[in-house]
Amino acid sequence: MPTTQDQVIATPELLELILTQLPMRSLLVTAPLVSKTWQATTLTPTLQRALFFLPDPSSPPVQNPLLAELFPPFFVEEPDDDNSRTWSQPGSATSIMAMPWAKAPDAFKRADASWRRMLVTQPLAQTMAITETRSTRGGRSQRYAVLKLEALTMGVLYDLAVRFIDRQSSSFCIHWHHTGSHGDLTLAVRYSLGCVRYSGRVWVDKQFKSEAGKVVKVDFGEWKPVSRR
Repeated sequence: MPTTQDQVIATPELLELILTQLPMRSLLVTAPLVSKTWQATTLTPTLQRALFFLPDPSSPPVQNPLLAELFPPFFVEEPDDDNSRTWSQPGSATSIMAMPWAKAPDAFKRADASWRRMLVTQPLAQTMAITETRSTRGGRSQRYAVLKLEALTMGVLYDLAVRFIDRQSSSFCIHWHHTGSHGDLTLAVRYSLGCVRYSGRVWVDKQFKSEAGKVVKVDFGEWKPVSRR
């Protein structure tokens, strides 16, 4: 005779409700391994939204907590000030190679890795500004672009950021706006030319390049000088 627990687990609506209470990592990795029923339940729209695979328009602004844990340089809150003279941006080749990715590179870089399909925020982000600032002996200049996407996934954000920092003396920071005239977020990239020795340069190791990585076309405006403060 089935127990009350068995009856609850056998009821799809109740099982779904129970699974929504799991930590995100457990819902993604562990729950599908329990049984075929549990695996099928994790594919319902409700749980796919909880896993950031589907957009949730009713959600308050929130970053993907699992991605924030696995890709910390992308989710560090920094002042939204592209004209700051400090060079303390969290994203660099060194910080990329210090991520949890380093402990399981084969799992992260494979083409079908689930992190690539995950939305970076709920509600979904669809507009991303990109500012690129370069410093030379003659001063600083900046150019600007806006990407409009159906949905900004971690795969797109990662491919863009790694592409921009895989060069001499470069770093990046993500400014999370959520609302406002600047779009949902800004990828701020900085690099210098002609004033840093290559001997001390750290390049992004090939094991941190996703096998499904793509080149996203970015149409920048003209370079403009940045006034000194």
